[in-house]
Amino acid sequence: MRRLMMVLACILASIGLSLAQTTRVYGKVVDDTGEGVIGASVVVKGTTVGTVTDVDGKFSMNIPSDKKTLIVSLLGMKTQEVTAGPDLNILLQDDAQVMQEVVVTALGITKEKKALGYAVADVSGDELIKTRGGVTNPINALAGKVAGLQINGASGNLGGSSKVLLRGVKSLTGNNQPLFVIDGVPVEGQDYNSTDTQRGAGGYDYGNLIQDINPDDVADISVLKGPNASALYGSRAANGVIMITTKKGTKGAGLGISVNSSIGFEVVNKLPKLQREYGGGSALTQQTINGKQFLVLDYDLDESWGPKYDPSIQYVSWYDLAKWEAGGKVGDPTTSAWVAPKHDVKDFFETGTSFTNNISLSKATDVSSIRVSYTNMSVNGYLPNSKLDKNSFNVAGTLKDNKYYELFTNVTYLNQAATGRPETGYGDNNVMVKFVQWGQRQLDMKELKDLYIMPDGTQAGWNRTSWSNPKLAYSNNPYWSRYKNYQNDTRDRLYGNVGIKVNLLPGLKAQYKANLDYYSDKQYERKAVYSQEEAGYTEINRQQHELNHEFLLMYNGRFNEKYTLDANAGGNIMYRTYEYIMGESVGGLVLPDFYNLSNSVSTPKASNKLTRKSINSLFGNATFGYDGKVYVDVSLRNDWSSTLPKGNNSFLYPSITGSFLISEVVKKDWLDLAKVRLGWAKVGNDTDPYNINDIYTFYASFNDLPAYVASTTKRNENLKPEQTYSYEFGLEGSFFKNRLGFDFSLYSSETRDNIVPLSLSGATGYTAYYLNAATIQNKGFELMLQGTPVQTKDFEWSITGTLSGNKNKVKEILGNSTDGYLRLTNAPFKVEIGALAGKEYGVIMGTDYVYDDNGNKVVTASGVYASTDKNVALGSAYPKTLWGLSNSFRYKGLTLSVLFNGQFGGKYFSTSNMWGIYSGMLEETVGLNELGNPKRDAVADGGGILLPGVHADGTPNTTRISATRWASSIYSGPAAQNVFKSDFIKLREITLSYDVPLTSTKYIKGLKLSAYGRNLAMFGLDNKNFDPEMATTSSGNIQGVEGGALPSTANFGFNVGVQF
Repeated sequence: MRRLMMVLACILASIGLSLAQTTRVYGKVVDDTGEGVIGASVVVKGTTVGTVTDVDGKFSMNIPSDKKTLIVSLLGMKTQEVTAGPDLNILLQDDAQVMQEVVVTALGITKEKKALGYAVADVSGDELIKTRGGVTNPINALAGKVAGLQINGASGNLGGSSKVLLRGVKSLTGNNQPLFVIDGVPVEGQDYNSTDTQRGAGGYDYGNLIQDINPDDVADISVLKGPNASALYGSRAANGVIMITTKKGTKGAGLGISVNSSIGFEVVNKLPKLQREYGGGSALTQQTINGKQFLVLDYDLDESWGPKYDPSIQYVSWYDLAKWEAGGKVGDPTTSAWVAPKHDVKDFFETGTSFTNNISLSKATDVSSIRVSYTNMSVNGYLPNSKLDKNSFNVAGTLKDNKYYELFTNVTYLNQAATGRPETGYGDNNVMVKFVQWGQRQLDMKELKDLYIMPDGTQAGWNRTSWSNPKLAYSNNPYWSRYKNYQNDTRDRLYGNVGIKVNLLPGLKAQYKANLDYYSDKQYERKAVYSQEEAGYTEINRQQHELNHEFLLMYNGRFNEKYTLDANAGGNIMYRTYEYIMGESVGGLVLPDFYNLSNSVSTPKASNKLTRKSINSLFGNATFGYDGKVYVDVSLRNDWSSTLPKGNNSFLYPSITGSFLISEVVKKDWLDLAKVRLGWAKVGNDTDPYNINDIYTFYASFNDLPAYVASTTKRNENLKPEQTYSYEFGLEGSFFKNRLGFDFSLYSSETRDNIVPLSLSGATGYTAYYLNAATIQNKGFELMLQGTPVQTKDFEWSITGTLSGNKNKVKEILGNSTDGYLRLTNAPFKVEIGALAGKEYGVIMGTDYVYDDNGNKVVTASGVYASTDKNVALGSAYPKTLWGLSNSFRYKGLTLSVLFNGQFGGKYFSTSNMWGIYSGMLEETVGLNELGNPKRDAVADGGGILLPGVHADGTPNTTRISATRWASSIYSGPAAQNVFKSDFIKLREITLSYDVPLTSTKYIKGLKLSAYGRNLAMFGLDNKNFDPEMATTSSGNIQGVEGGALPSTANFGFNVGVQF
């Protein structure tokens, strides 16, 4: 740091010396309407001395006395050269050529947006840093901002994974996430959560690897939505592509220094409503302690159907007993009042904090550029003993001879360490399971925290086997779970590229790039001695290395004034290795608090996995243009994949798109752009390594000889690639000098030959067999509307709305289009997630209500709802409609932005609702019935519950049942009772920023202050207790099961950005 300060001091001193003989110039840059132009560059010709205009278009600076010419420029406007003077008024006019927007497409190829025959959405990198302190996975910041892009990220899950989906599910069991490409480098974006974690059972969510993106380095994001857009990337891009372009060195006066700092806070904003009228257990009983009579509770029952609270009742609580035992049982235990806890579940959670600091240095000349960036993020989660630290370093540079070549490189290194990620789903150490599904409602969080460990190191908990036996029956103390049974993990990652671009002939260039993506991920999970469950320790080590060699020829030609041709051809060699090593203890741990595999009671269990995959590719693309009115784009790519058998491992991806610019034929002053586009594409998807050859795994020693067993899944040497056929139609329009615009798309895609593991009879010796056996279809639309209702010199109001709908259907499984079924997984209880022919993908299968001919629910003679005899489709886990609405208001340098977004049409199964009612924890189990009497009173006294419905003979139900009988039927009755709509409306984001005017300072080029709030409110919930986004278990295909959702959180914070 001292050396850096000395370097900066020298730089500033040299700047000061250079100003010794200078002349002061100032002025204003305006557009055609006379309004000030913000952010225009003003540079002294032949030097690096310059500045940028402020929010009013004004500038001032000192220039060398011997220099007289200024160069004024701004992207999208014609560059001007003017003579320096004391009071300048400079007019910048729109550049018609530059205004033809250029976008980055597949393989990093830039094209005019008007020439594209497919949908591409661009998002500024600023969208990722506006609320960067509010998201540990930066991709979550795109939610609601791109039509057709579904992003569900569980807020509050420290570095947890996000579900990212473009235009629906295309592969029944394979990867459905889009390909992420950073500066041309395909990067791994999957998660490594276990199947148990995905299906709602217990486990840790370690996040998906795309969270390694550093938002401070992102300049722009292009979303290539359909196969038409991404065909050039081959099989890896069957689900679309999200292309990320990072920041590069820029020209300016001296060395550009940028410092950005933020502080964020995270608080719980959605907890299930728990009842506060009755305590736990079943009854208070008299027990003799030290020869005296005391009231004691049945703690071995982890439900809350106990007595109603009464402050006049004094009893010996678990806390009283534990203190008495910790003190050596001297005297008598203290007693407590039988009342609701003063410190309830909400007091268990803390205020999370995040601190992010970034510094970047940037410089560019006519022949070189460099940018160096360092970011540190430190997060303390809202759960006790949870934290995440990230360090990211990026360097990007170019060196070129304008006539012959250009060398370039862009490399990022990231180090991450996390401690205390929350256990999710129905797991022993997920505190929400114990707070909502199973527990006792009189428990005080402060008492649990004050005494979770005894003086001898054993655990102190409420769930005693009996009043006299402190051994835990079911549950750990939640603070023991957080401070003793925690995990930690580390990740090192290096990705980037190095390459050269050579000018061969006029209009013809050649480029070679080597792209690297490497990571090493280590995970450590522990369960302490004296836990309720068996002590244990697990180590997992993953490493992956991917190297891509890419060669590209690029040609740009114009034949007379009307015909143009842009052509590209090249090849790619991809090689990937993945290694997994796992070791876990067996039979418990010998010594407490010593976490090493050598501490295992029995011989530790170990497993090892090594996979390799290679894809060789050739590709070509040509765009033909006629008179700026008609464009036709044709692309071909052929992949040869090592994971498919010979004869089926080669697959061709053709794509053809076209666009017709109506606005080039119909010339109107009010019409900026009107375009029709059409496209067709065929893309494929291969399979994972070793799905074509049977494999063997080590089982056990036999007579001191190693033994191996065949996998229970039969491989198939005749597998073919999955093939997606896609059609797209679109309309784009822009009016009144971009004051109003829209982008509309219709698409249809069908993926055939889905590779799935079909179930086999156990008599075959296998449980499943890989086969090309299913077809899935997606049809939908996307609409983006944007407008600027008000635009004056000082005030501007802009609106952007997105709306998309996707109808997904499994057309057939193994040739059966009506009842073919593939079970994806079973949930922990009652339901399973599957693919059913004729229905939407991700269908929730479970028992339903029985309905009579009039649509009434049928109630049995015992007063509970009747269930269907077999599982039926209860709805899909995937929403049908996504939308977002953003409003931005600017007054001079002050900007307020508000974003709402939501989804409709999906469903989820709630384990927490089922067990929370069964065990008497949720608020629904108390209150008054329709007679005005307490639900928990005896039926004979007017209590109980009368379920609406009819008996089998059609007569109205009159059988009242007890509250406990009703609660138990929530589990034993129809699974549909716990299936809810996943609809929501969220106030997703509010930001307020201010660009501080700096006309009086020489050294600070920009100062921006901002505040943000994220996930501030939600509306339209089917079940008010749960945030449907928290039912998202990971980024995998298994969705729609809430096993023990963490509470959703709200984030708010402040950012400061300074440019020197």
